[in-house]
Amino acid sequence: MKNVYVLLALALLAAGMATLWYQTNSTPLEAAPEPEAAAEPTNRRVIVKATPRPARRLGSYQAPERSMHTDDEPEPLWETQIDQVLRAEADEAQTARTLITMLPNMPEEGQIEAAHHISNLLDDNDYASLKPTLLNTQMPEEVLSVLFTDLMNRGDEVKLRAFLDVARIPNHPYQEEALSDLQIYLDEDYGIDWNRWSEAVERYLQDNRDDAAS
Repeated sequence: MKNVYVLLALALLAAGMATLWYQTNSTPLEAAPEPEAAAEPTNRRVIVKATPRPARRLGSYQAPERSMHTDDEPEPLWETQIDQVLRAEADEAQTARTLITMLPNMPEEGQIEAAHHISNLLDDNDYASLKPTLLNTQMPEEVLSVLFTDLMNRGDEVKLRAFLDVARIPNHPYQEEALSDLQIYLDEDYGIDWNRWSEAVERYLQDNRDDAAS
């Protein structure tokens, strides 16, 4: 009988030790994190005004390198012509104007590359020489895309007046975008009342000159 009590005591002791070991070594499961609230969709278009490009020192522009042509694939004439202009002893404004005069005689691929060079070479003070090309609806749309995109890197005086000029041309591929940009920048909508748009642009430019001067 005494042995039975001993065995029972040992069994209870083993059960107690097993319970203590389980409580010590088991870790509670972490609660699953609650899903984050989905961001509300927005259709509002935001334009970040670009800082006007600083004037570059003459001769600082470096044309990007192109892939080399093989003997079976000679360099197109327009590439040779662009390279010759870029290597000529002329300042950046004159180089850009030379490329502008060459645009009508180039194939579309050459016009696109020349447009990129012109955008990089031409300072805001000389932009008037490029604006007729921007407004020419006979130019390939890809060329106009390069020039219109470049406006976002221009100062407000060049940019807003160019937006207004493009918006006035009903068949220009960027007419609607130019009008939309005017609405966002000026926080106004005058439809196709170009006189009021022109007044709003000049008022905006004057107000910003006054703020800069104060």
